[in-house]
Amino acid sequence: MQSATTMVITMAGFGSRFRDAGYLQPKYMIEANGATLFDWSMLGLQAFINEGSPFVFVVRRADMGAAFIRARAKANGIGVVQVIELDEPTDGQATTARLACDHLEPRTPVAIFNIDTGVKPYLLTPALTSGDGWIPCFRAPGDGWSFVRTDEAFLAVEVREKKRISELASIGFYWFSSAELYCRAYDTYYSVEGREERGERYVAPVYNQLISEAREVTVTEVDFASVTPLGTPKEVEAFIVSAEIN
Repeated sequence: MQSATTMVITMAGFGSRFRDAGYLQPKYMIEANGATLFDWSMLGLQAFINEGSPFVFVVRRADMGAAFIRARAKANGIGVVQVIELDEPTDGQATTARLACDHLEPRTPVAIFNIDTGVKPYLLTPALTSGDGWIPCFRAPGDGWSFVRTDEAFLAVEVREKKRISELASIGFYWFSSAELYCRAYDTYYSVEGREERGERYVAPVYNQLISEAREVTVTEVDFASVTPLGTPKEVEAFIVSAEIN
């Protein structure tokens, strides 16, 4: 039986867009419609919480958010919590997650997520995870996403950051069959110079390493209306107007 997926929640960014918009607290502490962005993001992971998934939160030490995170995690029903505080910024979410994986049991499945996205509760479930990697996707407009091209069997054959190679875009949830596999794939993929996007290391392209090794990366399509982006001040303001996670 596969062990419960460890959830790695990356929250170590500067949140400069929110600071520039006048927000004083870290992004995950911002309140919208009666709850924090942290709470709204955890709502979408309820099925994993119910199964007993441990959570690892990676944050900036300067935000002094560890006590807040532990309290809100407990309030959301998360039983096992680890907070990793970073003194310096990293060069992207992929690197932040890589640092977290050094603290995990190598064989445990791992999912990487952030607090930029609200997902309809129970849309993401442990039962959907399969293969060596799993990417929930939706059909999203524009170019500001991680895009996934699939074959006839709906397996990923290419993943590109901010390049619209298909209509399918990742919702920002990245599952790998083990922490060890993610670490090795990250190390190998980003050992090649020039694979960063505008100097940043994203998680999604790491799946290309698995694909190049003929590993199975599965894709599940979810409804666009079931996902609420919360990564920018404008998106949060739109969410406040809409008054709910779909």
